[in-house]
Amino acid sequence: MKLWKRWTAAALGLLLLCQGTALAAEKDTEPWTRTEGDGSYVTIRLETEADLTFIDSRYMAVRYADTKEPVALSSEYLDGYLFATVPAEDADRPLEVFTGDRFDWTDLDYPTEPTGTDSLQIRGIIQGDDQGRLNQDALLTRAEAFAIVVRLLSLEPAGDPGYEDVSPANWYYDVASAARAAGIAAADTTFRPNDMVTRAEATTMVARALEAVGWLEIPEDGDRSQLELVDAEDIPDWALGAYMALSGLCPVTYRDTEEIVEGPPVQEQLAEPDLAVTREDMIYLVDRALRWVPVYPTEAAIQLGFDEEMPVIDGSTSTYPYTDGLYRALFTNYTRHPQYPESHSKSHESYERLIRGEVDVLFAATTASQELEALAAEQGVELTYVSIAYDAMVFFTNVENTTEGLTSQQIQDIYVRNAYDNWSQVGGPDAALLPYCRNTDSGSHGLMEQYFLENGALSLSPEILQGNVSLAMSTALTDVAQALSLDPPAYAIGYSVYAYFEGYQEMMGDVTENQVKLLAVDGVLPTDETIADGSYPLASYNYVVFRSDEPEDSPARRLADFMRSEQGQEIVELEGFLPIPNQENAD
Repeated sequence: MKLWKRWTAAALGLLLLCQGTALAAEKDTEPWTRTEGDGSYVTIRLETEADLTFIDSRYMAVRYADTKEPVALSSEYLDGYLFATVPAEDADRPLEVFTGDRFDWTDLDYPTEPTGTDSLQIRGIIQGDDQGRLNQDALLTRAEAFAIVVRLLSLEPAGDPGYEDVSPANWYYDVASAARAAGIAAADTTFRPNDMVTRAEATTMVARALEAVGWLEIPEDGDRSQLELVDAEDIPDWALGAYMALSGLCPVTYRDTEEIVEGPPVQEQLAEPDLAVTREDMIYLVDRALRWVPVYPTEAAIQLGFDEEMPVIDGSTSTYPYTDGLYRALFTNYTRHPQYPESHSKSHESYERLIRGEVDVLFAATTASQELEALAAEQGVELTYVSIAYDAMVFFTNVENTTEGLTSQQIQDIYVRNAYDNWSQVGGPDAALLPYCRNTDSGSHGLMEQYFLENGALSLSPEILQGNVSLAMSTALTDVAQALSLDPPAYAIGYSVYAYFEGYQEMMGDVTENQVKLLAVDGVLPTDETIADGSYPLASYNYVVFRSDEPEDSPARRLADFMRSEQGQEIVELEGFLPIPNQENAD
């Protein structure tokens, strides 16, 4: 018998759970499963009805088919499936999906209950008192908070908890026993059951619970500066790791700042870690943790085997949206996947890492430079390139510049020979010409080598390299924007890749759309259409790149095949790149 059934005399009262109507269970095929953490829990995927209404999906959960006991750690409805995480010893018990009913709290008028109350009540995590009241504004005691966490993990008591202030006569005796045995409650001499639980304590309890499942890791050393909390210094050292692990999910206080802007007041967040927690606060914390911490695979991830092994991905700065979009398509809460990279290395460094075997696959805007190809040959490595999208090298200048385009020869003369110092020499206005280049280990420089430096046979002008080098893709745009001079007139020129330019324009329209513009090359302006049909002369491909000795069914090769598939090409388009309309004929 599970511990949650034994608390009929608990201060939190009985759970009033509607049994609901069982829906479709998993088909005859073996369900997808995943062992969590140290093996104490197992996650099982259950299939259910499609085309559900929003209300139906909102009240869906999972329960044991034999006892109708709800599984606390069950997910929301996710594209035809629910995921249930159960203690390993219960992994073979039959499960079923069911729809519970909204509970009518006697002290609330629907829909005034805190967000998440319905789902937590249906899953047996949150209970009312013996009169059906939620008491959302009541302060929570430590014993009540631990009771919620113990129900969440389906923990069993393990004998005398060893606390001086806990006896078998107390309703929370089994709670204290189970919490201490699981390492959720500290091994102190006292349990302090009737003390009000603080925000720092509640955050630590929930973080330890999710760590016990295997869904997160509490860091031993935290960096307070990474927390967007103005009073982060007030967080106790023992709670800092929990705040880091649950960043963005913890209860906070919002306070208006004195910053003056149009619209609503600008607010800042305070942790106030010593503030006592209400029942509503605990509902908020647990609900958000269950929604935004577990990482579940999509059907595509399972079919590709990426639920078991993801390739290690890197690439250039401009191609990072591919990685972000790929993880988004494969996993829920994808940024919490243990292999999710928060950024790419630069182009040159990522190729070096691939050649050294530190990563499995790259998203690249250009093929390897001659220097990198030489390094690969030295290491006995061959590289395979799989085209996945169109992109292009583009040049841009200040919007005040009346020049609309340049020829390829003029661009080469500018960057190789530093041949011009005035735009009038290339058919433009009487204004100084200020060329900006990228650092030589960037992907953009790789495109410069490909199109204008004869694959490394030529070099950028030393004068340009010594003066006007943009060290990042973003600064390539801002450097050109800020170089503008009207008296005397001077306009800059720089280069990047089309997809990054267009994406940056959406994010920073005041920097690009209103300050810099694209230049035509050989009479053709870069657009989606001219790049796709090849009329723009600097159009090229983006690639998935991997070592040629990868086994036929390796994760790297599967990733490349996926990015060429219909779903992969949807990712390409959603991330602002140009999909290849006819993959089988792509070179």
